[in-house]
Amino acid sequence: MPRIPEETIEQVRQSADIVEVVSDHVALTKRGKNHIGLCPFHDDRRPSFNVSQDKQIYKCFACGAGGNIFTFLMEMERISFTEAVRKLASQASIPLPEARQEDQQQQEAFDALYGANDLARKYYNHLLMVDKAGSEARTYLLSRGLSEKTMDTFSLGYAPNARDGLLKVAGRRGIPPETLEQAGLALPHRDGTGHYDRFRNRIMFPIRAHTGRTVAFGARALDPREQAKYLNSPETPVYRKSATLYGLWKARDAIRTRGAAIVVEGYTDLLALAQRGIENTVASAGTALTSDQARLLRRYAQRAVLVFDGDAAGTAAAVRGIGALFEAGLDTRVVTLPEGHDPDSYIREHGPDGLHNLLEGAAPVLDFMVAWLATQEDLSTSDGKSRATESLAEFISRAGDSARRRFLTQEAAQKLGIDEATLIQVVQRFSRPARQRQEEASTAQRAPAFDPRPRLERELLIRIMADDDTADAVLKQIRVEDFSNGVYRRIAALIAQRRQKKQGAAVALLINQCEDPDLAQVLSALSLETGIADPDRPQPPLQDYINAFALKNLDARINALEAQLRSAGDGPDLKALMEKHRELTEGRKALIEKASSPPAGEGAPVA
Repeated sequence: MPRIPEETIEQVRQSADIVEVVSDHVALTKRGKNHIGLCPFHDDRRPSFNVSQDKQIYKCFACGAGGNIFTFLMEMERISFTEAVRKLASQASIPLPEARQEDQQQQEAFDALYGANDLARKYYNHLLMVDKAGSEARTYLLSRGLSEKTMDTFSLGYAPNARDGLLKVAGRRGIPPETLEQAGLALPHRDGTGHYDRFRNRIMFPIRAHTGRTVAFGARALDPREQAKYLNSPETPVYRKSATLYGLWKARDAIRTRGAAIVVEGYTDLLALAQRGIENTVASAGTALTSDQARLLRRYAQRAVLVFDGDAAGTAAAVRGIGALFEAGLDTRVVTLPEGHDPDSYIREHGPDGLHNLLEGAAPVLDFMVAWLATQEDLSTSDGKSRATESLAEFISRAGDSARRRFLTQEAAQKLGIDEATLIQVVQRFSRPARQRQEEASTAQRAPAFDPRPRLERELLIRIMADDDTADAVLKQIRVEDFSNGVYRRIAALIAQRRQKKQGAAVALLINQCEDPDLAQVLSALSLETGIADPDRPQPPLQDYINAFALKNLDARINALEAQLRSAGDGPDLKALMEKHRELTEGRKALIEKASSPPAGEGAPVA
């Protein structure tokens, strides 16, 4: 992509609110001047992710992730810096230079897949809602209690019983069959003579990413003789089944508001609940919940309630889904529906109030697991109790928090009627490798260690990043090489380069220019650091810092000169060296007499 002018990047940055952008991915709570939430970049269990609206940056004080609005989008959506700028610029209607050919081709390839899926969604929806070809499908959905408004809200559709219905529509709009194939919407003939539609004579459920883009489809056969009742899109460059939850794009605001997500198994279950006002619902689309899905859900809610069918298969599905939710740190509960009911049939028969009553009485995860194990094992026998202990211990070991594991172990031992020490031993056996994996992951995610000393340099950087006039005044008297900490020296160099060009030195701007993600994390941490940058705390005079830097430099020069004197002997340079040493020591004495006391807590001189 051709170079985007600095002023345009800044215009794009100022046009967007980082809190709004982050809130599309993370549930944030206002706390003081900042917003906090669970970090999306590691398995966060206590809110450690801070977003500063004033400074337009974010920082996780657990894993070290940090940056500005551009780096957040780059990390969350796995896009480049220029793609992040282009996305925000597009939302703000700010024109940008054209992309380089290779970048543009890559972006166009993804856009083509999104475009193909979106065309299919509109085409199928039109056939269902308007065209007579979709009358049978529409009648079926109405018989299931779904209103036309719900069908339209969720863009339900109908794929016609034709081999090339979508192919023809796409062809008229310039979308080639190869793109439909890459998007999972068409299949090639075995003899290589062309393509045919993947979905035929089916009710279509568009699957959207949590950002709202259509990425895939679930399809239910209308013909009962069809061998495959449900047929789903394959995985594509824009669709990863294990990381997508049906309906999350629509439910995420309601989930944030309520602090809880209701998890059902099927598309129509979700639609039935959403139609009756229970909007904080997502669907696993008939598969066991994965760790990626659980972590995705954890961004928006602290609690998850599983509501699966009231039969053996539904209970088994709930058991499979519990582990991922529990491991992600969600407060997980389970509703057991009466035999013969699914969420759709239950809410149609008992209404929203009836379902709400069940939700309020949802069983804690441990109670559910013990009750389920009692149906699988004979707990009156030693063998059955031993197998149940193993199953429960493996489950408890997945809790990341040691205190949580301890309390669960105590409670589980009571419920199973076994000795707590026995259960502790089994849990430890299962949890030891899990803890090791956690520690390895934590080490990999932790911010690169660096020595934050001296505090003098750290505080001065915070001051100059907060105000461009202060930066100019300081850089007239302090050189970049005067910073002894190598990381701080690099930051000072970035600031100096920008001020030479009359560009702002705010941290969000520095991060744009910073190519090193580790340095960007340090920048974020410095900017969000309280103390000297806190306007409610009296700040030492700026000259105190400048004097302290000058004193530190004089001490370094004096120490170097004394080393030369010790090795000079009686040579001809001895007199000149002694004279220079006298000048420096007198200058040091004069500086100390002239200067005010050093910044609080720093102590002089600074080494």
